[in-house]
Amino acid sequence: MGFNFVVAGQGMVLANSHRGYSHCYPENTMPAFEAALAAGTHSIELDIHMTKDEKLVVHHDFTIDRVSTGTGYVEQMTLAELRQYDYGIKFDPKFAGTPIPELREVLLWAVANHVGVVLEVKQKLNHQRCAEVLADTLLETNAVDNVLLLAFDHVLINRVKTILPQVKLQVVTLARYNKQLEATLGSNAASACVEYHYVHRDDLSAYKKAGLSVRLYLHESPPGREITQVYNEKYGIDAESEIIEWLREGLIDMLSHDDIPYLCKLIEKAGKKPY
Repeated sequence: MGFNFVVAGQGMVLANSHRGYSHCYPENTMPAFEAALAAGTHSIELDIHMTKDEKLVVHHDFTIDRVSTGTGYVEQMTLAELRQYDYGIKFDPKFAGTPIPELREVLLWAVANHVGVVLEVKQKLNHQRCAEVLADTLLETNAVDNVLLLAFDHVLINRVKTILPQVKLQVVTLARYNKQLEATLGSNAASACVEYHYVHRDDLSAYKKAGLSVRLYLHESPPGREITQVYNEKYGIDAESEIIEWLREGLIDMLSHDDIPYLCKLIEKAGKKPY
C-alpha cells in the first residue's frame, strides 16, 4: 500500500521533517531520518544529486564543503570519493563516521517503515540521465507510491514523469501567478509546496478543491526564536495564528520544518493530530 499524502480531511497533518530531524541530527543522513521516525513522524524531506558515476546520493548543497570533512562538487565526484569523508562530525562529534547516504538505501528503509518521502532533485547537469537513473531507482526499490518528487525545476521532474507516468510530482510555488492553480496543474502537480511569503488562503483553497495535497514549508528558525516570530516582524501580523487557522480549516496536509516538536505543537494547537 502506498503512502497517503492527502490527510487534511482526516483530522491529521503530516509533520514533515526537513532533511530529516535536522534540528538535532546531521541533515540528510540516516541518523536524521531514523530519529524523525523515532519521534513519531512518518514523512521526511530530502535532497538528491547524481554523482559522476551515476549514483544518486542524498545531499543538499552542490558542494560537500559545508557539512562534511571534504571539499568538492557532488556531481563531479564518484560515490567512492564522496564516501571518503565524514558527514556527521561537523554537526556534533558524537556523529563522527556518518557517511553520505545513497538514495537507494533510504528508499528501501522508507518503504519498510511506511515513511513518505518528499524527494527534491537538485541536479544541475545531465538532466535526462539523472531522470532515467531516478526512475529506475524508484522502480527497483518499489518506492514510487511512497514518494512525492519535488524540484524548483519543474521541467526536470517532468522528465522523470515522462519515463515513469505513475510518479507523483510536488511543485514549488515561489510566486503568486495570476492563474495560480492553472500554473501549478500545468506542471502536472499532484501536490503543491508553498512558503508563507508567497501564498494566500485563496490559493490553498483552490489547491484543495482540485484534489492536490499541500505542503507548507517553514524556514529554518534563528537560534532561540520561532520562525513565526520572524514572519511577524517582517509583515506586522500574527503569522502563527494565520497558519494555525489554515491547519484547522484542512488547507494544509503537510507542515515542514527542521524542529519536530515545534511542528507538532503547531499542529496540536490547530486541534489536529500530527503524523
